[in-house]
Amino acid sequence: MFYGSIGGSVYAVYLALRWRLYVPALFLAATVGFPALSYLYHFVDGTVVAPALRKSEVASWRRVTITRDNRPRVFVDTWSTDSHVPKALVALGRFERAYGRLGDEWYYFERTPGTVCAEDHYDARMLDRMRKPLTCVSATKTGRRVDLRKLNIPELAEPRLLLFADRDAPSHYPNDTTNTLELRLVSDQANQLVSFWETPYFTIPMFPPNLNLDGWFKVSVAAGHTRRPEEVKFVIDALNGT
Repeated sequence: MFYGSIGGSVYAVYLALRWRLYVPALFLAATVGFPALSYLYHFVDGTVVAPALRKSEVASWRRVTITRDNRPRVFVDTWSTDSHVPKALVALGRFERAYGRLGDEWYYFERTPGTVCAEDHYDARMLDRMRKPLTCVSATKTGRRVDLRKLNIPELAEPRLLLFADRDAPSHYPNDTTNTLELRLVSDQANQLVSFWETPYFTIPMFPPNLNLDGWFKVSVAAGHTRRPEEVKFVIDALNGT
């Protein structure tokens, strides 16, 4: 119906011009041109304007640098469900204690007294080993995640680094398909951004154009295709060698 009305209007414009009915021809041309301009506006907004504004917004955010003076001893991972991220960071000696989830249960990880971890550097094989039990890292259950919508992060008194991902990230772009990693330094005095990465998705009209009750039928398109950082490496890089 949509394409039929457009085709009919174009044909009517042709007939009006042929019969020198310029006013009706102008009206019909405007009727055809308005959808085209609307489509072009939404397409440019989703592919050029909105991504540029988002990039400028992210670049303007103030970030705190981790130094030896402000580096916390505790890390909390809200992302992984197998706890390989907090376990790896404890095994590598980056934190004294780290919190993460095994399934729906919250655990904290720390070095087992009297043991030495064989892991001394980050690599892909080390990450594979983190998914298995380690004698040098102990795990203690602290609670249960309430549901998929509530993180139920353990309440801690000391400063900590919190790793958020995707929809749980405070600065996540509203589009649900956007990929996000966000690291924050949290204490009783402040909640500061340390590091941020995202591949934001923006909605644009599909091609060929189509209409529904809400306007143009839209699809999500990524503004950039940068590879998602590995989470352990993302945190280690943010520590700046401290």
